[in-house]
Amino acid sequence: MLNIHGEQDTITTDASQPMAPGETEPTAVRARDRIKGWLGVVRRYPVPFLALLLMGLSLALWLTGRPELANWALLAVTLLGGIPLLWDTLRQVLRKEFGVDVLALLAIGGSVLLQEYLAGALVVLMLSGGEALEAYALRRARSSLSALVERAPRSAHIWQGQELVTIPAEQVEVGMEVVVKPGELIPVDGVVTAGSANVSEADLTGEPVPARKVPGMLVLSGSVNLDSVLELRASKRSAESQYAQIVHLVRQAQTQKAPIHRLADRYSVWFTLGAVTLAGLAWALSGESVYALAVLVCASPCPLILATPIAIMSGIDLAARNGLITKSGGAIEQLGEVDVAVFDKTGTLTLGTPKVTAIVRAGQERPDTEAAGENGGELDGARFQPAGDEITLLRFAASVEQLSTHILSRAVVEAAQERGLPLSSVDGFEEIFGKGVRGRVPLIVQDRQGTWAHASDAVEVAVGNRTFMGSLGVIIPAPLLAERAGRVERGQICSFIAVERQVEGLLVLEDVPRADLARLALDLRAAGIKETVLLTGDSEVVAQQIGKIAQVDRVMARCLPEDKVRAVQELERQGRRVLMVGDGINDAPALASATVGLALGAQGLTAAASAADTVLLSTDILRVPRVVRLGRQVMRIAIQGIWVGMGLSGVAMFFAAFGYISPAAGALIQEAFDVIVILNALRAGRVAF
Repeated sequence: MLNIHGEQDTITTDASQPMAPGETEPTAVRARDRIKGWLGVVRRYPVPFLALLLMGLSLALWLTGRPELANWALLAVTLLGGIPLLWDTLRQVLRKEFGVDVLALLAIGGSVLLQEYLAGALVVLMLSGGEALEAYALRRARSSLSALVERAPRSAHIWQGQELVTIPAEQVEVGMEVVVKPGELIPVDGVVTAGSANVSEADLTGEPVPARKVPGMLVLSGSVNLDSVLELRASKRSAESQYAQIVHLVRQAQTQKAPIHRLADRYSVWFTLGAVTLAGLAWALSGESVYALAVLVCASPCPLILATPIAIMSGIDLAARNGLITKSGGAIEQLGEVDVAVFDKTGTLTLGTPKVTAIVRAGQERPDTEAAGENGGELDGARFQPAGDEITLLRFAASVEQLSTHILSRAVVEAAQERGLPLSSVDGFEEIFGKGVRGRVPLIVQDRQGTWAHASDAVEVAVGNRTFMGSLGVIIPAPLLAERAGRVERGQICSFIAVERQVEGLLVLEDVPRADLARLALDLRAAGIKETVLLTGDSEVVAQQIGKIAQVDRVMARCLPEDKVRAVQELERQGRRVLMVGDGINDAPALASATVGLALGAQGLTAAASAADTVLLSTDILRVPRVVRLGRQVMRIAIQGIWVGMGLSGVAMFFAAFGYISPAAGALIQEAFDVIVILNALRAGRVAF
């Protein structure tokens, strides 16, 4: 095709500042901006505009009675498009590639030889205008991605003494206290230290419902504080925060070439041979070479060429508006063909971070415990049963754990905060990292109004593993040891809670399954996936538990990263088209090996994103079937466009072969076909999935 736009589309992080309320833009400025906009369009797409200009000149010359000069103007248009097309076609032939562009070249060459310059000019206009529309669809798709970059947080508020000052977001360091006002973007990732507010993460993840953020909860850069002042402690610098990772992915998607496989080329050989054969028969039977030219003009492949890229680019635009970053058009096309979905477990089918799911009091052990939530002393999922002793043990544990930086400590503190338990300051805190913590925790009492107050007494609380308890001289009851052994076998993490050197209970944490996981396989089958596979490095028992919940067809446990790659490659050797979904560093090789790699959620913005073809910013596992449906819908529309284009062209070619359509009329008819195919392809940006 004609190379009418050689520039590289780029994005910018410079957002224009909004005008103050009531301010109006001067008319002269608006007019100047319009002129600049039109000039920019002309510079990007010079061939179709020059063709229109010359064809207008030809019409004027013909109306003034100068037909020879009018034909020269049309010849100039034909050569303007024909010479670059000839060069591109020769290069394709040298690369042993054969596409439907050959038909366009034959139509243009035939129009020059038979002096049907109007037909040749219309074919050039059709091809160059079609590519301009394709480029427009690409720019429109990229604009949705660029919008993410343009709204990146640029400033932050911090306290300097008693004064609240504004600094650039990139100057925020880890540990700084940041103030976020209502309506503002959160500038860096951090943990809420004061205030509570509804926070919208819709632009990051596509999740429409705001999340309520309270002290102790993580907030992500780029999300919007909707209704109240928040204070947070920065956990990452601006360049390392969630939004910065998204910006990096967007730039990667913008600069990477989009190798869109033109589906029309699958049919190009037979379609081209059929068109050339029909043209030859029309010439031979009628003796009129113009009949053959009319057939070739009606066979010009612009509708076929436009169907796939415009549909795919519209699909990329739709995906970006729904929290899916697609690095290339090829990824959308491949999503429409996958038939096997392969999943990692930790961080993909599960939350990836431990949650407190049970507290088993001493004396309530059950060696045959099947799962958390089966007695009054355990958590049901993430909700705690209202048993006073367990509540007290959780408060004790969280009070001493709040001074630790261990990931399990954060899970215990969050469990207490989610239940509104007051945490106490701890005296004599001591930690042996990876083994346990201890300290003296004040007792608290609750008055009749429900207000908590600290008592003067305090107790020694220790939370840790068996070794830590042994170092403190604490004896662990044998039944509680057996309870721990059974739970560890099922993949749970257990710590003992001792009060005044007496073991009072077992704190149970585990990586819990994602919400609605039971619907995953069913939704994938409804989307056209024939088989689902779970690949995990966990034990067989844990893998089977999660596989049963997710209802996957096959489970492979104790997989190293290289085992995952081998499993994916084996599926592809069987002729399967594999969608690999993962989130961590160990998933990156398999993501790169799969037909389509999909990095999931917040963890997916790290190493996995570099290897994946697509990145889903949401942590909702049920969006994976939606992604598959998106690919299916987009490619269905693209294929519809191809068949409609070939069908309409075939009908027109038949009439042209019998002389009912002249070459110029055939070119105009093809322009109408272009409009039909383009309108159909643009539907891909509005499909429900």
